[in-house]
Amino acid sequence: MQNLFRISERGHQLIIKAADDQTLTLTKYGEHLYDHLIIFAPGVDEFGGLINVKAITSFIDNGGNVLVTAGTRVGDALHDLAAENGFEFDENQTSVIDHLNYDTVLDEGDHTTIVADPSNLLSAPMIVGKTRQINPILFRGVALIADKANPLRLEILSASTTAYSFNPREKIEEVSF
Repeated sequence: MQNLFRISERGHQLIIKAADDQTLTLTKYGEHLYDHLIIFAPGVDEFGGLINVKAITSFIDNGGNVLVTAGTRVGDALHDLAAENGFEFDENQTSVIDHLNYDTVLDEGDHTTIVADPSNLLSAPMIVGKTRQINPILFRGVALIADKANPLRLEILSASTTAYSFNPREKIEEVSF
């Protein structure tokens, strides 16, 4: 919640609604109602109201900004939205695993609480700040792959070369990402 307050401190008006709210819409009379959309609903299978993948993609194509969060269970709606925009989430219940770069205090033994070095951040101070002044970043979640042919993609944080994606509760037969 603290980061949401920071957003409003920067002059943005926040409107918070459930992902399945039947009054959801991004446009009215062909005009965008918002400049930015933040989706904190990783498991949503279907949005409410007039929101769907086509509406969000149109919003993006017309200059809207979208930030999406995900966990180890990604709903159909976010899988479809990612695919439509040149990204692919790994399968549900998988996590990024790194046996060399994990937090020894917070991790529960499966090496999925990743300590990412700031050098793995996008080199864009206007977006991520000065990486020399940033502490290591904790990450726990699903892998996301970007289509390299997509010129509009921004890979904010990349995994170390020692990381892979798999279900930490299963025996590894084949690595998917």
